[in-house]
Amino acid sequence: MADASRVEDLQPGDHACLMFSDSEERLDLVAAFARAGLRQGHKVLCLTDAIAPAELRGELAERGLSVHDALDSGQLQVVGAAEMFLTDGSFAAAPVVARLDRRVAQAREAGFAGLWVTADMCWALRPVAGVEELTAYESQVTRLLSDGRATAVCQYDRQCFDAVTLAGATANHERALTAVTYHDDALLRICRQYLPPGIRVAGEIDYRGIEPLTRALAEALALDDHIDVNLLGLSFIDGSAAGVLAQAGAALRNGSRMSVRCGAQTGKVLRALGIADVPAVRLVVVDDQ
Repeated sequence: MADASRVEDLQPGDHACLMFSDSEERLDLVAAFARAGLRQGHKVLCLTDAIAPAELRGELAERGLSVHDALDSGQLQVVGAAEMFLTDGSFAAAPVVARLDRRVAQAREAGFAGLWVTADMCWALRPVAGVEELTAYESQVTRLLSDGRATAVCQYDRQCFDAVTLAGATANHERALTAVTYHDDALLRICRQYLPPGIRVAGEIDYRGIEPLTRALAEALALDDHIDVNLLGLSFIDGSAAGVLAQAGAALRNGSRMSVRCGAQTGKVLRALGIADVPAVRLVVVDDQ
């Protein structure tokens, strides 16, 4: 069974599974994975399926990666997953693993420390011949990575893959990549946001969410001088929870700053509490469509 891991804990040779329900959270973690690989001198290969390569490059750039420089230097590649996984519309584990092995060797020959690869596995949801070899592929990749030349993260959408496939993916990965989560139930999710650094709050929050919200803000501010509080997925906030944000902003010192992004309804509550007037806070309200 995979051990839960944070993106910053990944090491050369790790084979991790990223299971997600929130597409924005997935992109945050993919961006954080790419940034870690680039900073450590690895070649980073992002294989995408659910969104086009150009769109993924844009998402990475929006999250603060120097995408153009990394692409120009050859340290970053963003390509369609079919280029790696499918030949004439079919999948076979052994040839794909061989292609991945060649990519690892090429990265080393080019002077990089190794290869960091993340793959969107949604290609396997299409009617693809040979997809029954997916479990064998994951097992072979674990063996390929064992010498520490590469690190891999496979992305599985919980809302699309069936329970049997997800269970098999969990069993065939040594690690389960997750965001640091402060609260998660049917109504509210509060987790760390990696790029830009800060926190993400989604769902509905009232006085009952004050403790995890306070803890998330405190930890984010301990890690970074300028944090992003992403409330775009929030549909309701009461005055007490909004007050926590206002107080956190008012308490900022020594150049620390906080950006708060939210929808129109949340913005009304925050403005009523005066958060837009706090010097160290930048409130960005995105009108609901």
